[in-house]
Amino acid sequence: MNLLRWQWRGSLDLDKFIKSFDYLAAFSQQHKVTRWLADTSDMPLVGIDEQVWLGEQWLPQFVELGVKKIGLVLPLSLHNVLVVEHLMFDAQHYTPSNVQFFSDTLAALDWLTDSAPRIGMLEQEWQQLAGGTTAAEQR
Repeated sequence: MNLLRWQWRGSLDLDKFIKSFDYLAAFSQQHKVTRWLADTSDMPLVGIDEQVWLGEQWLPQFVELGVKKIGLVLPLSLHNVLVVEHLMFDAQHYTPSNVQFFSDTLAALDWLTDSAPRIGMLEQEWQQLAGGTTAAEQR
């Protein structure tokens, strides 16, 4: 499916932030990823240094990856929502990626996979690897 799903966990500092996003880019390039499910819902507040680095350094590099569809699960923090919206506005100048915003991962996964029958299996696999609970278990 050429799908990369990521979710930020833990604290955030500039060095960790840069290493993480550089890794995402390298992984995407190596595996020819064309779809991203980016779950930013629990991401700590993104500081000005991280915002500047994303816009000036990482975004131009990201364009070269060939990611065509991005399902972005919006952050819970209004501050980070504004950061994401600003970044996506800037990204329009660089990339033809189709970006859609979601409030939950299942909806994003459904859109990214064109409602593939494997969605439930993918979600269950993610939850097992991430140590979380499935959406059904949360209800």
